Amino acid sequence: MHTYAITSGKGGVGKTSIVCNLALRLAARGRRVLLMDADLGLANVDIVLGLTPAANLARFFAGEAVLADLLVEAAPNLTVLPAASGVAEMTQLQDTQIQDLSDALDALEADFDVVFVDTGAGIGHNVRRFCAAVSTVLLVVTPEPTSVTDAYATLKVLSQDQGIRQFRLIINQAPDRKGALRVFRQLTEVADRFLDVSLSFAGFVPRDPAVPAAVLERKPFVAVSPDAPAVAAIELLVDELLRDEAHPPTGNLQFFWRRLLGQAS
Repeated sequence: MHTYAITSGKGGVGKTSIVCNLALRLAARGRRVLLMDADLGLANVDIVLGLTPAANLARFFAGEAVLADLLVEAAPNLTVLPAASGVAEMTQLQDTQIQDLSDALDALEADFDVVFVDTGAGIGHNVRRFCAAVSTVLLVVTPEPTSVTDAYATLKVLSQDQGIRQFRLIINQAPDRKGALRVFRQLTEVADRFLDVSLSFAGFVPRDPAVPAAVLERKPFVAVSPDAPAVAAIELLVDELLRDEAHPPTGNLQFFWRRLLGQAS
């Protein structure tokens, strides 16, 4: 099973939009996908996908719901685990809460091929722990100088504090592939000089009016505008992730949660 954290140095770079549309298209190709909204205090996955979940992780941690009550089938092969929005205590999970979630999710091991963890933006406690737990970190960056600067800060913290050495970059809102590669090289040159990390180019999503239009409709852009350039870019990202199937990661979903708790050996 492949586990991916999708994260960003700053908010507003389109991270959640990318992972929702990526998960949909991966599911459409027959992979069983679990999308966990791990932006635990400011959840947005349900909004992007147009879902109205009856319950979320806040109720689970309060002991008011079991995990099966929370899972939402967003599309064939795509299951969403929704988080809460506007709940401050969710922004920093305790070990006991993570253990409870781990125990509940272990039973789902056989149900999924891919797990996406949509983290919050920045370098907060939950973000660092989720990124350290997965097999692959996808870092979303835009060409804006503030996004590039914050992406570098994220690379620095995750590498130095969490020991993460490999990152795959998705450049969002790029003018074209050439512009996306320019941003990638900019980050790579600085990271090569000052950090002990390896960066690879996963792909890019071009600036496309279909994307914000779909957000306003509370629908994924792959469904609203299937012929849009952004959708073609998502399909290429799916191709990139499918190549990972030739190299299965070490461990399984249970191993992921043990790493999240800092107990994996």
